[in-house]
Amino acid sequence: MKIVAVTSCITGIAHTYMAAESLERAGKKLGHEVIVETQGSAGSNPLKQEVIDAADAVIFAVDLEVKGRDRFNGKPYIQVGVAKAINGSAGLINTVLEATANGTAAKVGDGASAKPAAPAAEAKAPKEKKSGGLFGGLFGKK
Repeated sequence: MKIVAVTSCITGIAHTYMAAESLERAGKKLGHEVIVETQGSAGSNPLKQEVIDAADAVIFAVDLEVKGRDRFNGKPYIQVGVAKAINGSAGLINTVLEATANGTAAKVGDGASAKPAAPAAEAKAPKEKKSGGLFGGLFGKK
């Protein structure tokens, strides 16, 4: 089977590449082709659309939003944090392929899966009138 993956960690350095290497090695050991796109502070190596189109499934091992996620629309996928790919790549590969084979895998672009995460609304505390002094009334009004 052919799997494409995207790895990305918060800083985009070590863990991104550790996860990519882990996925590639596990795929080879299990007899599957795994091609990984890394996204991070050092840039990214976008997969060619033909490679994505030929894939049977996708693994998103990311701690950030996937750049260009719509390129994977229609593909069965799983999404996990990057640490899970570093420590459990073989299980991820088996999971995504099993879910793909039995038709239970979510597909990129179905429902809310393709929508970027909405920024959380910032809660604003009501402004209180502070009384003077260095501590702004912290110790009570006089």
